[in-house]
Amino acid sequence: MKPNKEREYMASDYDAAGGLLVQSILAGDTKVDNRERLGAKVPIQLFQAMRLVALGSAMEDMIGDGSRALVYQAGQRLGNVLGGAVMPQAEGDLDKYVGLIQGVTQELGIGFVVIDKVDLDAGEINMHLDECVSCAGITGMSAPICNFEAGMVGGLIKTFVGRSVKAVETRCHAIGDKTCGVDVKIL
Repeated sequence: MKPNKEREYMASDYDAAGGLLVQSILAGDTKVDNRERLGAKVPIQLFQAMRLVALGSAMEDMIGDGSRALVYQAGQRLGNVLGGAVMPQAEGDLDKYVGLIQGVTQELGIGFVVIDKVDLDAGEINMHLDECVSCAGITGMSAPICNFEAGMVGGLIKTFVGRSVKAVETRCHAIGDKTCGVDVKIL
């Protein structure tokens, strides 16, 4: 029996759905089909449960220590997509690019992205994320838990500079810091 092609999973379905989502976000759409009663917003705890339990803990169970790197890569992919979507409007201007990214991350409730230091000659950009969606309200952790957001920031910078980067979360609300800090090294 042949599988039903309409129901068969295609790897590009995630990318296609993500593209539609980003277009909707950038267009300022506030309605979502098939969510007439519940609307476009969900409680932060639901996102955190999906992010920390489903994406983080489940991957840790499956692949062990590499799970944080995989979560980072997922965030980097989102950063690449978001960055690529706003890049044409930025016209190569870092300040304009950051302003567009700040608007998108605020609208999505990811947090407030702030540039602390830019030294492109040294290949360093330091940022922080206030009111980070992954760790808001979470304390007492032994290590930073915002690998997804660090990856997203890395993906945003990678998209702008057109080179590989390494982004490291250096501060996290979950370990007692006031904000989540991400240091990016352009490779």
